[in-house]
Amino acid sequence: MVRTISRLIIAAGIGLCLIAPSVAEAARPNVLLIMTDNQSASLLGAYGHPVIETPNIDRLAAEGTLFEAAYATSGVCSPSRAVLLTGLIPSANGVHNGLPGRYSVEGYSAIAEFRNLPQTLADAGYDTALVGKYHLGVHETPTLGFDSWTTFRGGHTSSFTDVTLFDNGKQLELTDVEDHLTDFWTRRAVDFITTRGDAERPFFLWLSYNGPYILPPTVNEPPVSRFAAMYQDNPPPVPQHRVHPYMRQWAKVAGRGDDPEIEGGSYPWAAIDALNNRQAMINIAAETTHVDHGIGLVLEALRERALLEDTLVIFLSDQGSAYGQLGMWGNSSWGEPPPAYNANMQIPLIFRHPRGVRAGERVTRMINQFDIFPTILDYLGLGDLAIDNSPGESFAPMLKGASMDWEDEVFFEYITTRVIQTRRWKYTKRFLDKPNELYDMQQDPGETVNRITDPEYADVIQELDTRLTAFFAEYADPEFDPWNGGTGKALLFYGPRRANRFREMFPEFRDPFVELRPPFRD
Repeated sequence: MVRTISRLIIAAGIGLCLIAPSVAEAARPNVLLIMTDNQSASLLGAYGHPVIETPNIDRLAAEGTLFEAAYATSGVCSPSRAVLLTGLIPSANGVHNGLPGRYSVEGYSAIAEFRNLPQTLADAGYDTALVGKYHLGVHETPTLGFDSWTTFRGGHTSSFTDVTLFDNGKQLELTDVEDHLTDFWTRRAVDFITTRGDAERPFFLWLSYNGPYILPPTVNEPPVSRFAAMYQDNPPPVPQHRVHPYMRQWAKVAGRGDDPEIEGGSYPWAAIDALNNRQAMINIAAETTHVDHGIGLVLEALRERALLEDTLVIFLSDQGSAYGQLGMWGNSSWGEPPPAYNANMQIPLIFRHPRGVRAGERVTRMINQFDIFPTILDYLGLGDLAIDNSPGESFAPMLKGASMDWEDEVFFEYITTRVIQTRRWKYTKRFLDKPNELYDMQQDPGETVNRITDPEYADVIQELDTRLTAFFAEYADPEFDPWNGGTGKALLFYGPRRANRFREMFPEFRDPFVELRPPFRD
C-alpha cells in the first residue's frame, strides 16, 4: 500500500501574503526539541486541563500551532524515541521495547545505521546537544553526532533525586548536588544556550525531560517536587473507573513470576494502587508544573540572548500514559495484553517559530509520530534528503496555515499489538494474544464498547484489517518484523512467557542482538 501523496492546496481565501516565507530562503533557525516522558496531552492547560498549571507550554501553543490529534507510533519510551528520530516504524528500525541501561559493545546506538535527526542536522552545520533522557543505547559517551551530551543511564525513573548522570565526560551523582533532576536538565540546557562557543552556527538542542514520568514507583511516593504544595488543597480530578481487566491480568501474570523484569509483581499492584489515588494525582500535577517551569527558564534564556524569534521550538511527549482512564495506568507495557487506547497513544504536539509558524492555530488533522522527522527536515529546507523506507510525510505546510490533502489515519505497534485508527474507526489487532478490538470513535470516543464480534461490523473489520496488513507489509523490515519471525535490537520481550511462545511459533527465531553497524552518513 502506498499512502496518499500529500499535495499542497492553498485554502480558498488565503492570500499568499498571509503565508510565511520558507525558512529555506533565509538562514536556518535553531531547533529546540522539548520532549517529556509518559505525558498525556490531557494533563496540559493548552489541551483543556482545568487544574494543572502549565503557563509556559500554554504560551507556546498561543504563539504557535497546536495539533489536537497527534499520536505516538509506539507506546513505550525507546521505540517511540527511535520513531521520532528516524521516521521509521519499530518493525523497520528494530527498537521494539525499552532498551537496557548497559551494553558490552562500546559506542552502541540502536539507530545509528539509519538517517536520524541529530546526525542529519550535525552534517548540515548545526551545533548539537542532548540534555536529558536518551534510552537508545550507550549512555556514557555521545553518539548520533551530538557535540554535547548530558544524560542518565537507562530509561525507567525510580527517583528524581538519586540518579547517576553522565555530563560531557564526567560521571556525577545527583545526590552530590542536592537537586531535582528536572532542575538539573533545565540548568544544563540553559548552560548550553549561554556558553556555546560558535554563536554563528545554528544549534539543535534535544531537551529530553524524564518528567513528569507518572509511572510507579515515583508517582506512589511522597512528592519531591517543590510544586506539590500548589495542589495539596486542589488536586486534579481523578478518572473514576474500576480496575481494567488488562491490569488485573498483568498483576496475575507478574504474581506467578512469569515476568522477572517486574520486581516480584510489584509494578502492577503499584499501578493499581495509583488508580483513584489523591497523592498520585498531586505527584502528576507537581511534576508536570515542574517541567513547565523549566521550559519557561529555557525560553527566557533564549529571549535574553535574542534567540527566541530565530528558534523553532517543538514540544511533545514520547508517548501517552493512562492515569485512570478505563481503569488503566501507564504506557502500553503496563497491561496484559498491551493496551493501545488513546490514553496510551495520543501525545501533545506544538510548534512555535514566529518567522514561519502560524500563531494561535489548532490543527485537527491526525498526525503520526513518524511524520515529524520529515516535517522538520522540510521546514528547515532539507526536505530533499531521503528517509528510506519511512511512511512519514511532511505536514510543514500546515505550520504555515495552509490546508493539505492529508490522509486522516494513524498506525501504531507495540510488539504483539498493532492499530489502525481513522476519524471513525479504531481497529486493534493482536498476534499470539487476544482480544482484537474495534471501536466507533465517533459514537464511542471513550473506547468502551468493543464491536469486534458484532457481525454488523464485519465489512469494516475486513477493510481495516486489509489496510493494516498492507501498511506493515510495505514498511516493516523482515529482519525486525516480529509478526513474521523477526527480532529486535537488544530486547524484544520483558520476561520469558511471550518469548517462549514466540520461539515455538518461529523455530528459526534469532534472539535480540546488540551489534555495531556502519553509521548512516550522506
